[in-house]
Amino acid sequence: MAKQTSLLIKSFAADSGVNSANVCVVMSGTNAGNVALPGGALATKFVGVTMEGIPTNSTTSEIAVQVAGIAQVQSDGSATIAPGDYLAIANASGQVKTVTPASGTLVRELVGIALSSATNTAGVLVDVLIQPMVYIGA
Repeated sequence: MAKQTSLLIKSFAADSGVNSANVCVVMSGTNAGNVALPGGALATKFVGVTMEGIPTNSTTSEIAVQVAGIAQVQSDGSATIAPGDYLAIANASGQVKTVTPASGTLVRELVGIALSSATNTAGVLVDVLIQPMVYIGA
């Protein structure tokens, strides 16, 4: 049984390459109003989490994106994730990683807060309270 609680799901046109469920998407820099996979780690303009990917035989690029609630998101496997950890986009695949706020002047966009744990194995699903926010730190 999925541990997600979808509060708001919106249909978006997606740029090519968005073919996985449970990954973060951002606003497209190419096609206004579309969503796309992030350009890399700590990407900005987070929109939500894909509920599905674009099927290979699809004639449309419409996908469902969860923009509010508790979503299950793939971890990147770079480190363990514990409940309460702040999470950010980890890579161009849209997976997430733990981010530790620290002193400094760099601006970081966060996806939300982990509600479950995940091992340091790529693709493990972690429950995330979608709560986009910005913090300033290293």
